[in-house]
Amino acid sequence: MIGALVLASVLQQAPKAFVETPEAPAEDGVHFHAALEVGGQALPSGSGANGMDIFGVAFPRLGVRGGEEFEFELGAPLRLNLLDQEPKQTGPDFSGRLRRQDWDETSDFAQILRGLRIGREDGRFQLRAGAFSTYTLGAGWLVNRYHNRISPDYHPAGANFTAYLGPTRVELFASDVLAKRLFAGEFRLDLGRVLSSSETAFDRFLFSVDVAHDFGEGGGTSPSLSAASVGLQAGVVKSETLHLWVQAAAGARADTLIESEPEYGAAVGLVVRGKPQQTLDITGRLEARRQGGRFRFGFFGAGYEFARFSGVGLREQPLAEEVLPGTFSGYGEVAALVSPGGPEDLELSASASGEYFVSTGRVDVDAVLQAHLPGGKTRGELRVILTDLTVKPRYSAALELRHRFLPAVYGLVTGGTELFPQADGTLMHGFTGGLGVGVDFQR
Repeated sequence: MIGALVLASVLQQAPKAFVETPEAPAEDGVHFHAALEVGGQALPSGSGANGMDIFGVAFPRLGVRGGEEFEFELGAPLRLNLLDQEPKQTGPDFSGRLRRQDWDETSDFAQILRGLRIGREDGRFQLRAGAFSTYTLGAGWLVNRYHNRISPDYHPAGANFTAYLGPTRVELFASDVLAKRLFAGEFRLDLGRVLSSSETAFDRFLFSVDVAHDFGEGGGTSPSLSAASVGLQAGVVKSETLHLWVQAAAGARADTLIESEPEYGAAVGLVVRGKPQQTLDITGRLEARRQGGRFRFGFFGAGYEFARFSGVGLREQPLAEEVLPGTFSGYGEVAALVSPGGPEDLELSASASGEYFVSTGRVDVDAVLQAHLPGGKTRGELRVILTDLTVKPRYSAALELRHRFLPAVYGLVTGGTELFPQADGTLMHGFTGGLGVGVDFQR
């Protein structure tokens, strides 16, 4: 455990996106891994009808790892149209086969970067780039569990830089390094290190300022959106097995502050982390919030890439223009890791969040479950995002299962829902499924 700075942000360390790779060698040095997956995938017909198009998929990957300081992976899924529903959609595709929607804007070419990491997890500086499936900035008052590649026709590479400089921590985030999209940052100050020379006060009293702005010019055009927040966190219990924090925050729409009635919110809550035994680590968060108008906490959340077109449902106002009646809400989040440590033991990683709005009855839910089944050969991941369940619901779900048949051969099954942003700002809903096989090696 590095200290309270890490603890205060533990809920942002959501499970990483699952990628099948061979077991990494324990020794230091430079190591290479490569994989090739081939299979088929069904996607909703581009005509918007109920039909399905069938694609053959080839997904090559190549990666390099240099100890704990450096790692990157390159590769991209190539979807070739094999069976097209009427009316025919293959005309615009490259060579009449390679799916154009996967490569029709500059940001799509960034999908070749599957991942990049420079710096240690516990180092003073770290840079990460690629896909972000559950990214949270700081305590998550603005950017919370954000997914930058949830849209099936938009494949950006994001970037995140974190630096510890004396009593300060600076974190910067871009959802798309090749387009004018979401940019966010946090400045965090350890008040204990500034006001006291006692080590018992270090990493226990934190002040943070968060800002975020979405230009809305990538993966389709949507209204711009700006927000800012300030927060305080205090560690009241700090022991080997239990940490307890209290926290409070205030936030506002940064692009509406000049109006006669600023739109703002406030929140108070607590975060608790327990490690009752070596194999179990669990963290929970509970908050009471007052928000309304065009501001709400967790603006840039799991389903934001859809909400920026339609805040709820499929054909409603964009989130930036959605007006929420002044209301109280209750927010909860839990993250748990069960890790016995053996390569053939059951390992579970789960996190979930939910918010209930008192005056409207609105309910939003996001959950992720990853499992490494006993025997070490089968892995799976399930992601479910539910928005406004009670009035104008929208749901997104994705399931992936992988089973290793031989040391270098594995099979995979995928399925779920897809939401396709349309030119008029609405969303088209459909289902997808896939089946494939992969081969890999590492040396």
